Amino acid sequence: MKKVLIALDYNPSAQFIAEQGYQLAKAMQSEVCLVHVVADAGYYSVDYSPIMGFGGFNTANTIELVEELKKQARQFLSSAALHVGDGNIPTMILEGDTADAILSYADEYKADIIVLGSHSHSGLDTLLMGNVPAKILKYTKKPLFIIPTGQ
Repeated sequence: MKKVLIALDYNPSAQFIAEQGYQLAKAMQSEVCLVHVVADAGYYSVDYSPIMGFGGFNTANTIELVEELKKQARQFLSSAALHVGDGNIPTMILEGDTADAILSYADEYKADIIVLGSHSHSGLDTLLMGNVPAKILKYTKKPLFIIPTGQ
């Protein structure tokens, strides 16, 4: 195994996932890439009728909003790379459905293994956000290293 793809979100467990994934990669003498997925721009551009005074996001600024999210994600991944002790780790910001984006990029990157965390979301969170590790497990043929975080 020569390439390890480590998917990180903004959960506090991301530090642990980055550390564990990086240790796995180094033990296998593999190349590493850190990825983060920014939600599909359509998520931020939904027009709402005003609810409690909130009229939704300004759709004219959706592109600016997504660019700001990407900028923050780049800073996050750079910090993660420095945290594990290798500021030269390649990073990639993906867009869209989290599981689909990770699966697609894992193929493009030719990852041999995908590392990600599994959070203990409530039933409502899982219903609204989906279960990313379960979806990736269902659709990938690549080995997964899923780190249970309990968060």
